[in-house]
Amino acid sequence: MFKRISMFLIFLAFTFTFSKAVFAQVIHETKSGDTLNKIAVQYNTKIDTIANLNGLNKGHQLVLGQALLIPGSSYIVQPGESLFIIANRHAISTKFLMNYNNLKTSRIIPGQELSIPRSSKKNVWTGTYYIPKAKETNTWMIDKYKRTLTGLFIFDYRPNEKGQLIKVNENEAHKIAWKSDLYPYATITNVSNKGFDPDLVHKVISEPGLRKVFISNIYSLLDSQDYQGVVIDFEMVRPQDRENLNQFIQQLAAKLHQFKMHVLIALPPMTGDKVPQYYSGYDYQTLGKYADKLFLMTYNWHWPGGPSGPIAPINEIRPVLKYAVTVVPRSKLMLGIPQYAYDWTITGENRKGVSYSTQVAINRYINHESQVFYDEKAASPWFRYKDENGKLHEVWFEDPRSLLAKFRLVKEYGLGGMGCWHLGTSMPQTEEILLSEFFVQ
Repeated sequence: MFKRISMFLIFLAFTFTFSKAVFAQVIHETKSGDTLNKIAVQYNTKIDTIANLNGLNKGHQLVLGQALLIPGSSYIVQPGESLFIIANRHAISTKFLMNYNNLKTSRIIPGQELSIPRSSKKNVWTGTYYIPKAKETNTWMIDKYKRTLTGLFIFDYRPNEKGQLIKVNENEAHKIAWKSDLYPYATITNVSNKGFDPDLVHKVISEPGLRKVFISNIYSLLDSQDYQGVVIDFEMVRPQDRENLNQFIQQLAAKLHQFKMHVLIALPPMTGDKVPQYYSGYDYQTLGKYADKLFLMTYNWHWPGGPSGPIAPINEIRPVLKYAVTVVPRSKLMLGIPQYAYDWTITGENRKGVSYSTQVAINRYINHESQVFYDEKAASPWFRYKDENGKLHEVWFEDPRSLLAKFRLVKEYGLGGMGCWHLGTSMPQTEEILLSEFFVQ
C-alpha cells in the first residue's frame, strides 16, 4: 500500500513539474497606451520575461498591433476585442473557446480573464536550410537552434553539365550537425549563373547515361562527406521533364536506400495534378512513392519582383495540403514555412522588393513606430513605413499569430514534418511556439 501511495505521489510530482514546464502560448496584440510594464502588471509577470520571449529590450517602445507572446494560459480581454478575434488569434474556433471557458454567451468585457486551451503536442520531423558560415559561426548557430531541429539542409551543391558536383565550403557544418545529434543533408540545386536553371536540370537528368553519372556523383559526395542524405531542390523544372524527374528520383532513391541514405525533394505548391500547368513538371504522387520526404515550398505567393502581398497566405496553403494528402502519405509531407520578410517600395519608379530576416522587420516597425496590421484571411501581418527619401514601403512577414496558424495546419492535416527557409532569419517566438506545439523527433 505504501509503495502504491509513493508511486502516486511521484506521479503527481512529475505531472505538476511537467505542467509548469510549459511554453508561452497566449498572444497579446498591443493597443494604444500599452507598455511592457503595463502588460507585465496586467498578466502578473515580469518585464524581462516578456522582453526575452519576444526578442525585445526592456526599453523598447511598443507599436499598435504588435503581437507579443505572454507566458501562461490566461488571456486578459482588451478594449474592442471579440471572442472571434481572440479565438482566431490563437488558431482555435470561437465555439471551442466558449466551451473551454464555460461561457453561455459570446459577450465579453475588457479586463475579463479567459483561459486559452493548449493544443496537444505532436511528434514532428523538422528540417531547415542552412547557408554555411565560418566554423565558429556554424557551431554557434547549430547549437542555438538544435532543440528545434531534426535535420540540417546544407545549402548548396550544384552540378555542372557533366553531372559533376561543385564543392561547397561548408566549414564542417555537417560534422557539427552530427555532434549536435542532427542529421546533415546535402542540398543540391539547379542554380547556375542564370539563377535556377531549367536547362541545367534537363541536361543532367534527361540522358540516361549522364543521369547515372550524376547519381553516382551524389552518392560519392554523401559517402565521402558523411551526409545522412540529400535534398533535391530543382526549381523551374519544365513540364516536358516530368518523366525525367520521376526517373531520376526513382533511380536516386534506389541507389541511396541501399546504403540507408535518405532522399528529400523540395516541390512547388500545387493544388492538383498539373495544377497549375506551369508546375506540371512535378508529379507529387510518383515522387512521393520514391522520395522519403517531400518539402512543400508553401511560400512566395508574393515575391520581390512582383506586387506586395502576403508571402505564405494560409488561404492559399490549405488547397495545396488538401491535394497533397490525397496522393502522398502524410508522414512524408513537410510544410515549408518562410522565416523572412519582404519589403517592397510601393511609391516611386523602382518598386522592387528586398528580403531580410523577421527580426529585422520587427526592429524596423519599432524604429519607424509603424502600426502592424493583420490580414485575417491570409493570416499574415504587415506594416508600412517611409524611408529617409520619403518613399513608402510595405513589409509582409511572419509573427506569433501567423506561425501558430501554420503549426496548427501541420496538426490538422497530420503532416509528418515541417521546415523553413532558412536558419538564422527567424525570431525568438518561432522556437518558443514550436516547442509548445510539438515534440521534435
